[in-house]
Amino acid sequence: MFASRVNQGNENQEGVEATGQRVWEDVQAVLASRLPPEEFDRWIADLCLVAEVDGEFLLAARDPVALDRVNTRHKREIERLWAGMDPQGRALKLICWRTAPAELRDLIGDPWEAGAEAEADDVMPAPSTGGPAMTFDNLVVGPSNQIAAEMAKRIAAGLPAGTPITLLYGPQGTGKTHIVMSLRAEVEVRDPKRKVVYLTAEEFMSAYLDGVKARDTSGLKRRLRTAAILIVDDLHRIAGKPGTENELYQNIREVTGNGGQVVLVGDAAPGETVGFGQRLRGEIKGATAVEVGLPDGAMRREILTRLARHIAANHPDFLLGDDMIQKLNSGIRGPGRELTGAVWSLFTEANFGEETPTMDMLDRVIRRHSGETREPTIDVIKKATLKVFPINKTDLEGPSKMQAYVYPRQIAMYLCRTMTRKSFPQIGRAFGKRDHTTVLYAFRRIKKAVPDDVRIAEDVAKVEAIVLDLLESGQS
Repeated sequence: MFASRVNQGNENQEGVEATGQRVWEDVQAVLASRLPPEEFDRWIADLCLVAEVDGEFLLAARDPVALDRVNTRHKREIERLWAGMDPQGRALKLICWRTAPAELRDLIGDPWEAGAEAEADDVMPAPSTGGPAMTFDNLVVGPSNQIAAEMAKRIAAGLPAGTPITLLYGPQGTGKTHIVMSLRAEVEVRDPKRKVVYLTAEEFMSAYLDGVKARDTSGLKRRLRTAAILIVDDLHRIAGKPGTENELYQNIREVTGNGGQVVLVGDAAPGETVGFGQRLRGEIKGATAVEVGLPDGAMRREILTRLARHIAANHPDFLLGDDMIQKLNSGIRGPGRELTGAVWSLFTEANFGEETPTMDMLDRVIRRHSGETREPTIDVIKKATLKVFPINKTDLEGPSKMQAYVYPRQIAMYLCRTMTRKSFPQIGRAFGKRDHTTVLYAFRRIKKAVPDDVRIAEDVAKVEAIVLDLLESGQS
C-alpha cells in the first residue's frame, strides 16, 4: 500500500518506509477496534500512506468527499494515535489524491493499484473490526425500531411494503444502517439473484461527479437502475446539491418504474426535510415513512450485553459484570452507536481484551466519551426519584414504612452514596434525620439486588438517567 518514490536517493528509505507503514497499520488496528464496522471499512480502510516528503508522511484519501469525511470525523484521532505510535515523531498530513500535485502522482502511480498487487502477492487479510456482522439475528429490536425492522424484513422477503419507496428516518447512531445492511444480508441468503445496491449519498455523489468529469455517467446508471432493491443511506448529505439530487431522482424513478424497491435513509421526517428540490421532496413525501428512535433502557442494556458477549467469545478475559453494564448504560448518554464505541474503547483500554476490565478503566472511558460529570446534590437525586415514582417529597423523607415509600427511598439513598461523596450519616440526615445504619442497610440491599433483579436495576438506571438529565439542564 505504501510505495514512496519521492526520496529514492536515500539508502535508508526502505527501512523508513517499512517503519511508517507499520505505524499506519497500528493506527488502523486501533481505529478498527473503536469505530463501527461500516464506518471503518468505508473511510479508514481505504486511506493510503503514499509518501514521505522531508520528514512528513502523506496519507491520501481517494477524492474530496472521502477527505472531507475523514477530516471532519477522524483527523484529530488519527493524528493523536500517529503521534503516540511513531517513535521518530514524524508529522502526518492528510491529502486528497485526486487534487495532489501532478509530479507526486506521476512518481507514485496509483497507490490503490499497488496496494491491490501487494495484497495479492502477500495474501494479507484486511484489518478486521472485530464487530459482529449486521444481520437481523444480532439486531436489538425494541419499541424504537420494531416497525422499521419488520418493514425491512418484508422488503427482504419480497412482501408488499406499501409504496415503492420507503424512508427510514431518525437521529444519527440509532441503528438505521444496521437495519438496511440486515435487509441486504437477508436478501443475499434468500435469493442471491435479486440485486441489492447499497451506497451512501456521499458515494453516490462521488460516483456521479466522476462520471460528469469523464462525460459518461452510464456506468453509474447501469449499476443503480438494474437493482431490485436500491438503498441510499445518509440521504440528507446531498441536500442543496441540485445536480446530484436530480441524478438521484432520475435513478429512483427508473428503479421504481421497473418494479424495484427503493429504501432511503435520512435524519428527518418527510415534512421536515430541507434543502431538496420540489421533485425529490415530492418523492420523499410520497414514501412510506418509518421512524427509528433512540433505544430505551432495556434496549441499551441488551446492546451492551450482546457486544460484550461477542467480544468475550474471542477474548475470555473481557468480562463485564452487571454493575459495569449498568454504569455504561447510565454514563454514556448518547444513542446505540456511542454505547458500542464506549465498549470498544474499554476493550482497547483493557489491553485489547487481554486484561479483565476494571472500574477504573471504565471510569476513564466514560470520562473520555462523555466528559467530566458534575457531582449531583442530594436534592437533585431526590427530584429525580420523584419523577420516576408516584410519591411526594414528604413520603420520600417521612417515617412511613410502606413498601411503596421504602423502595424509592432506598434507591435514592443508594444513588446518594454512589453518585456523591456524602457519608452515610450525611445522607441519613437528609432523609428525615435517619440513623446511618438505615442508609447502610438500604445501600447494601440495592447493591446486592442490582446484578440479579432486572426490575431494580432498571429502576436505578431510570433515576440515575434523570439525575444526569437534570445536571445537563443546569440543576445542581
